[in-house]
Amino acid sequence: MELRQLRYFVAVAEELHFRRAAASLHVSQPPLSHQIRALETEMGCTLLKRTRRRVELTPSGETFLRDARSLLAGLDGAVATARRVAAGESGRLRVDFVGSALLSVVPGIVHGFREARPGVEVELRERPTVDGLRDVLDGTVDVGLVRAPIDEVDALRCVSVLRERTVAALPANHPLAALRRIPLRRLAVEPLVLFPRDQAPGFHDLLMQSLAATGAHPRVVQYAPETLTIIGLVAAGIGVTIGAESIARLALDGVTYRPVSGGPDAELLAVARADDDSPLVAAFIAHSTGAGAA
Repeated sequence: MELRQLRYFVAVAEELHFRRAAASLHVSQPPLSHQIRALETEMGCTLLKRTRRRVELTPSGETFLRDARSLLAGLDGAVATARRVAAGESGRLRVDFVGSALLSVVPGIVHGFREARPGVEVELRERPTVDGLRDVLDGTVDVGLVRAPIDEVDALRCVSVLRERTVAALPANHPLAALRRIPLRRLAVEPLVLFPRDQAPGFHDLLMQSLAATGAHPRVVQYAPETLTIIGLVAAGIGVTIGAESIARLALDGVTYRPVSGGPDAELLAVARADDDSPLVAAFIAHSTGAGAA
């Protein structure tokens, strides 16, 4: 049984006229009649009762028409869904993101992408850079929003989403809070609160090497895995921290933020596997780049 035969049968059953059905299908009448007869032969029952003046559905034909319509509608729906997925307009997208990105572009990226592609289900997970990279490489997620620099560039497609200046977070009563902009060398001698290196080795080393380049010996007195925890420890007077400008959106009592003179930029990357040709992934990365640039 061929799908063409089902479509031919439905057309004749709805028109109850072979010539009109053939015209609607843009085929000639003899092949249409032949395919209907072949369908009936294969099924072993008569679907259409033909006379010189009219065509009628048999009881078997009425039942088969209902089921054939349902089958064809389901097939058409499956084809449409597959085409939407191929166009990046439907499906599921799994995204890892670093926590600090939630303070900058992630809400806008996700909101805008879902508005533009309401048929796409977006699954989000907050993960450190190292875990996000591993998840992308092993296929657990499709896209990672991670902190640069990273080492796995050969296996990944990497696109810059956002570049931010660095800021310092200090206790509000800290002497350096009196400055409008803090020189990096002044910050380098302060006790530091920082995220563990194993979460984002590249970004951790970038910060520490920049501080060390001033001639100081930067000293981390407390590690904390979450940005909010780090800022809370700053508020408690444990030390100061340095990070992407977006952390200043955490307006905790007792904490003051200042730009850092000579500090490195903090860059956010969108990464996907280099061999992933999914149009959905490409669409999300393109959207992320536009949102970040905006």
